[in-house]
Amino acid sequence: MLVRALRVPALRRRLLWTVLAVVLFRLGQTLPLPGVRVGAADETGSGHGGGGPLHGLVELLTGGGLGQLSVFAFGIVPVVAARLVMEVAAPLVPRIGALRAAGEEGAAAIARGTRWTAVLLAAAFAVVVAGTVTDGGCVPLTGVCAPEDSSLLHAEADGPLVPVALAACMTAGTAVVVLLGGLITARGVGEGFSVLFLAQIAAVVPDQVLDAARETGGMRGVVLVLLVALALVVMVAVVVMVQQGERRIPVQQARRMVGRRLFGPTPTYVPVRGGQGGLGVMVTASLLLLVPAPPGPWLLPAYLLVVFAHAWLRAGIEPGAAELADRLKQSGLFVPGIRPGRQTAEYIGYVQLRIGLSAALCMTAVALIPVFTLMVLDGPAGRYALGVTTLLITASAALGTVLPAAKQMESLAVLHRYEPSPR
Repeated sequence: MLVRALRVPALRRRLLWTVLAVVLFRLGQTLPLPGVRVGAADETGSGHGGGGPLHGLVELLTGGGLGQLSVFAFGIVPVVAARLVMEVAAPLVPRIGALRAAGEEGAAAIARGTRWTAVLLAAAFAVVVAGTVTDGGCVPLTGVCAPEDSSLLHAEADGPLVPVALAACMTAGTAVVVLLGGLITARGVGEGFSVLFLAQIAAVVPDQVLDAARETGGMRGVVLVLLVALALVVMVAVVVMVQQGERRIPVQQARRMVGRRLFGPTPTYVPVRGGQGGLGVMVTASLLLLVPAPPGPWLLPAYLLVVFAHAWLRAGIEPGAAELADRLKQSGLFVPGIRPGRQTAEYIGYVQLRIGLSAALCMTAVALIPVFTLMVLDGPAGRYALGVTTLLITASAALGTVLPAAKQMESLAVLHRYEPSPR
């Protein structure tokens, strides 16, 4: 498919824009802030500012930029937080709710608000990080702290304007990340911030897996790498199968006379799907394994219960059986062998119940894959819990980025095929 896409000039340009934006993004995540000593994070150890088991999770979400005190220190975290704020504010603020129902113009206004919210959140984060680095010599939530006789900053970086400069640079870096994400969405392939998130995950996860393999040592380290790769492939494959799978309920159109011609019955179908929630809820539920509570037998059942309940409720978001039966009746469609109306609604509800239950069980089984994968090899509880979350985040990012990008590339290739040739 990639070879075929490269033959289309429009796709080549889009891929070039995407690659250029990703390269600039990764360069910004490795470029240190002004006044920060290059390699200072590698020389420091974990002190009182350490994040404990959250260290690896913060590194994953920020692409390692926060621990290195880079210009793009926060990665796409402010954008994700801004989207969450807008989602929560939509039912509470009538203005945002009205914009969501206003079509394309409302969506554009919400997008602008999300970008500004992301920059403001980044400014708040930057003030906290800059103050902690200059005063305490530690980077919050990363475990990076300067030794007693050293500092993360150069000796010349001293004065009241240093934290201001650090905060301004990190805020400006987030603004550039927002621009790069919008550039990919408008001129590249895929949704911009999903692509950037997958890029920073691809830069961090291999190092985390190799570090875990070195700590494990010997043949068990090799087995760990193979198991992680196999788990990622299986999780993505199963979720794609569940999301793309559908139960097709056959329906027909009643015979009708148009003039002197008789039309019908025309066979068609109504698709019923389940498992549309994806891996997002699993990432949230896996954070239960990282709570600072005494580990006990309740953690794993609670994790599985949250995943199963969300998948079951998500399947219930599909159009209601009674509503769907009424629409079929108004359109002159019926399920062969079943009376329109109440009996059709009961049949559709029965099918939706089975599909929803099957999808919920499949998603629960997918949630168990990283748990069983990491249970094969013993290790610290923090690394084990973090490994589950890391695998789920990686699979979710790959699933949410590759599939939409592949569909967009395929549609552009088909459009190019049917374009009129120049004469």
